[in-house]
Amino acid sequence: MGKVLEKKGEFQLAVRALQKAATMDPNNAMTHHLLGQAYRDMGKKEEAETETEIGRAATTQPDSRP
Repeated sequence: MGKVLEKKGEFQLAVRALQKAATMDPNNAMTHHLLGQAYRDMGKKEEAETETEIGRAATTQPDSRP
């Protein structure tokens, strides 16, 4: 949902949807990547960098689920 909203230019709604998704699955790299992209589109550089870094870290950590 967040990806679609971001592509439609609905950045505020995209951020809310992606934040909820990140709460539900905090280790999902794609969610953090998309959240960083939405922040970047909104001009929020620091938040974008933070989320992008979280996404990068999530891709380098081994999956801890059984």
